[in-house]
Order: sequence, then structure tokens, then C-alpha cells
Amino acid sequence: MERSRWKLLMPVGLSILCAISQVLGAGGVPAIETEHESVTAAELARVMPEWRQAPPETKILYAPLPGLSRELLRAEVERLAARHGIDRAAGEWPERILIVRRLRPLSDREVEAAIAASLAERCRITPEQIRVQLVGFHSPQVPAGQLRLRAGKASNTGEVEIVPLTWITEEKRSGTLWIRARVSAVASYVVAAHELEPETLIGENDITVRNSAIQASLEDWVRDRSEVIGKRLARRLGAGEKIPRAWLIRPKVVGRGDVVELRLARGLIQLRVPGEAQQDGAAGERIMFRNLQSGRQVAARVEDSQSAEVIAGFDLTKKFPKPTRAGATETTKGAAIEHTPSEAK
Repeated sequence: MERSRWKLLMPVGLSILCAISQVLGAGGVPAIETEHESVTAAELARVMPEWRQAPPETKILYAPLPGLSRELLRAEVERLAARHGIDRAAGEWPERILIVRRLRPLSDREVEAAIAASLAERCRITPEQIRVQLVGFHSPQVPAGQLRLRAGKASNTGEVEIVPLTWITEEKRSGTLWIRARVSAVASYVVAAHELEPETLIGENDITVRNSAIQASLEDWVRDRSEVIGKRLARRLGAGEKIPRAWLIRPKVVGRGDVVELRLARGLIQLRVPGEAQQDGAAGERIMFRNLQSGRQVAARVEDSQSAEVIAGFDLTKKFPKPTRAGATETTKGAAIEHTPSEAK
């Protein structure tokens, strides 16, 4: 019965001791713990109630560096009180006060989340697709309070590597830790559902989506089904293989001899003339057209089967076209258009 009573009283006694330790430092000296660079009036009021006369968030003095402490003598406190208009009244202030800058252990979850977020941003995937396994992690001490964590580049090889992790306080102070971890990531890719021969028109049943480890830049691979349906491949692809974007053959929307509208924009002014395609072209490709009004060759980027955007400044014979005399104009569709010969002719 006596032993069980002690078991019940022990947690209560420990909580009381923790509460006392927050107010009293070593040797019974009152202690003020802070997690910021400055000690506020509210924090001083924990030991000296007269400081409640000042606004709670008023910064009174600088705190020591994280993990360190400093003694504040009564004479210095009195000078600070006079500066901030604090009426000491009849209260007796301590001869010494200990200012302590608190630390806290950095949790493994914080570190894992920071590394995953950094790799997710670089690979343009979600943090849930990344697995981080810390090796030999012992929760290092960092400044107490809210921290912003920023992880350096992780190689995503699945092997043990050292990842730099920088913590940043609200006051923009920072420090760097070196974390040993295994980092791996998976992403969804469009793969061939069966063997695909070159020039095969790809349909819904020819592809599927699977998760796979990220080994290269995600930009090199097709990850959305809509990007590949209705297109053809330049090379043979085996079943289950990822589809490289470079292997996709975009359908030609403009054929040699087709007439489209050529557009050249110069600020608020646009020039529109008919042009004849000199070669086949897919949407987004740059091909040559013949301006049907001037007979000159111009380069334009195909937009669709009806239009193309002239590439300003491009000329077959000259790297840099010579400008016309100032004020030269050409009237097209009733509008005065200012241009250079190599752009519009």
C-alpha cells in the first residue's frame, strides 16, 4: 500500500519540480527562459510583477545565444526599468537573474519532412512519393521556438548520403546540420502495355500507368496519358518500358503546299498575310513558309492547321536583317503596318 502511494505521488512531485526549475536557476537564482533573441516585458514579469506595467511584447534586452545563459544584475534591471517607465514601488527585486536561451531536440519527423519537401520541389512530385530513412540520427539540439528547415540536394539513389539541413529562426539566424540518410522517390510514368512498333498509332489500350523509382529528370518521360494518345513512336518500345518524350512523333497539322495565315506581332500592331508551307510541320515546330504577297521565305512556328506565328528577325540569308528606313510602312487589310523586310516579307 505504501509503495503504491509513492507511485501515485511521484508524477505529481516531478511536475512540481519542473515548474520550480523554470523560475529558479542554479543556487536558487531566479531564471527566465526565452526562445527569442530578445527578452520581453512579459518574460521579466514572471520574476518581477512590476514589469506588467509595460506592454507584454516590448523588447527589453538581448538574450544570450541559443544554449547559453547570462546573469542580469539588479542595478542593470533598475536602469532598464527607469528607461521604460516602470514604477518599482515597494517591491524588492532579486540581486541576480539568470537569462537562459532555450534549446530543443530536433525531431526525426521534422528532418524527414524537410528532406522530402526539398526533393519533391526539385522533382515536381508530392512529398508522399518520397521515402526518407535517417541513419544514426540522435535528435541534435536546435534553438527553441519555430524554425524553418531547408534541406540541400539529395541524390535520390537509395544509398546512404550526407544531406545538408539548414535551420532558420524567426530572427533570420541560421545554422547547418549534416544528416546521414537514404533517400528514394517514386513517380507515376506512362508505360507500354505491350510491345509497340515504330510508327504505331497509340491508343488507350496500348499504354498504362505504373509507379517507378525516379532515376532521371521527370521532364524526359511521359507521365500523362493525354500526352501520348493519338501519337506515334519513332522507335520500338518493349512492354512495361517508360515512354521518352523525345521518341514521340507529333502529328503533322500542316503539309507542304498548305496555305495558312502568317501573323507577326509588333507591340499593339499585327501583320497578317497568307503563307504557303514549304514543308510538313507539327504544332510547335518551326518550318519555312513563302509569303504569298512578297514571295519571300520566312520562318514561322506552327500554331495549328490554319495559322503560324512569324519568328521575328529570322532571315535565310542574313543572321541579322537590316532595318528599313524609319517610318517605312506597308498597308495590309486597310492598316498601316511597320516592319522590316526579313520579318514580314
